[in-house]
Amino acid sequence: MTASRQDIKAWHTSATTALLEGRAREAHELCLAILREDKSHADAWFLCGVIAGQNGQRHKAAEILKNAVRLNRKNPEYAAELGKYLLANGQHREALEAANLAFELDPKDVPTLNTLGTLLSHCGEHDRAVSCFESAVKTLDAKSVSANRFSPQFRGELFFNMAVSLQFAGQFDRAERAYESAIGLVPTLFRAHSALASLRGQTQQENHLERLTALKPDAVSASDKLHLGHAIAKELEDIGEYPAAFESLVWAKQAQAEKVQYNRAHDSELFAAVRNTYKKALSSEHPNQGYTSNEPIFIVGLPRSGTTLVEQILASHSSVFAAGELQNFPARVKQLSATTSLDNLDVETLQATEGFDMALLGRSYIDSTRPRTGNTPYFTDKLPLNFLYIGLIKRALPNAKIICLRRDPMDVCLSNYRQLFATNFRYYFYNLNILDCGRYYIEFDHLMQYWQTVMPGAVYEIQYETLVNQPESEIRNLLQYCELPWEDACLDFSQRRGSVATPSAVQVRSGMYTSAVERWRKYAENLQPLYALLQENGYYD
Repeated sequence: MTASRQDIKAWHTSATTALLEGRAREAHELCLAILREDKSHADAWFLCGVIAGQNGQRHKAAEILKNAVRLNRKNPEYAAELGKYLLANGQHREALEAANLAFELDPKDVPTLNTLGTLLSHCGEHDRAVSCFESAVKTLDAKSVSANRFSPQFRGELFFNMAVSLQFAGQFDRAERAYESAIGLVPTLFRAHSALASLRGQTQQENHLERLTALKPDAVSASDKLHLGHAIAKELEDIGEYPAAFESLVWAKQAQAEKVQYNRAHDSELFAAVRNTYKKALSSEHPNQGYTSNEPIFIVGLPRSGTTLVEQILASHSSVFAAGELQNFPARVKQLSATTSLDNLDVETLQATEGFDMALLGRSYIDSTRPRTGNTPYFTDKLPLNFLYIGLIKRALPNAKIICLRRDPMDVCLSNYRQLFATNFRYYFYNLNILDCGRYYIEFDHLMQYWQTVMPGAVYEIQYETLVNQPESEIRNLLQYCELPWEDACLDFSQRRGSVATPSAVQVRSGMYTSAVERWRKYAENLQPLYALLQENGYYD
């Protein structure tokens, strides 16, 4: 029996209602019934894609949503949702194409604008992301009655998302107001508190410490405590209360450390596997030639070592585009390896690279950065953890430039410990314990020494302390390595307009400063165990 148009319309209405009310299985069954009768029903495909995404089936969600977009390219909600899952799957170029399609369709729906703004922000398009969030907020303001259908939690998240993009775009005053709006709607939105604390230096007369301290009983989850404790520590440090700031960091990280159970032996195995994989490549009887593009300039190093500073210096040059912290190279390695493990980089994935077509890896990486790149002769890729991929980068892109930032061990370990990284990113779990920061630094340093031994001159190292104390001579040397002519704008990089999508977004716009050099001495008493560890390993006399 063939269903009537009226039946299909009723099923669709029921499916939409069921999904909104959390009855996903019922919604899915109704959508399947629709598609059995009419495979061209775009919204049934869309709802099935949303359900797959809610169930954690990211790849399946993207494939289903492609059908919805193919059947109706005029619906921005379809394109924005597709882009979200393409990005989650590491398909950066395709995600941006979907985002561009959605943006061109000029969406008016608030949830779609929020999804699209978040997608554009993750794609590095912060100015366009801000415009999406602004449109969403204006719509809420203009339709106060209909806005009531959005919960305070949703509206708080919307303001938070807008604040993040404003911060990356360098609009700090507006970002501060947006964070305060988010907190006003959801006082326990701890992510907003930690972000707000990082926006500017606090003073004895003007800070948020009373409000933050009062929230401690409400911080229940490990993530809540991480954000709240880091916010308190940042503001205590700003007013010179260093021991109390360190105690707040210890409190902040304790629950998360217990939750994730960081395994430093796992990281040691990974570092060893990186070296072993490259050794095997060196001994191969069939050298694999890579892709000859000289566009990318990779900036690597431990986080908080000055990578953003160097990115902004180079991005001030007329021949260089700052592409930000691209996940593209790790994503391409993972996709080509076809390994099923959840981690982007692990021993299994490294072993799979032994049979790679290196030219394909290099070419697919360059292609994946389009269309954001390709408009200037060079672009920077400032993903710090690419230091693990240096061997693969040089094989896949032999003409690429690689710059590594080095910084005093005590300072960079403290800076890593003070940093609030993404709470679910395993590669930064070492920063939950100050001694693990030290152990990770030792692994990193040994790996960088290895690269210098097996590939002399392949990596250009910059010492952070020398750069901030002798900027002009160091910048001249840097540009010479990159084969770029001198431009005065590189010395005046803080005047550059453009987004800075890293935790250093606030600091780097202040220009060159030396106040972070030997910061660790302000925490000297708390850091004695770290100093002893590094001293035992030959880093201090």
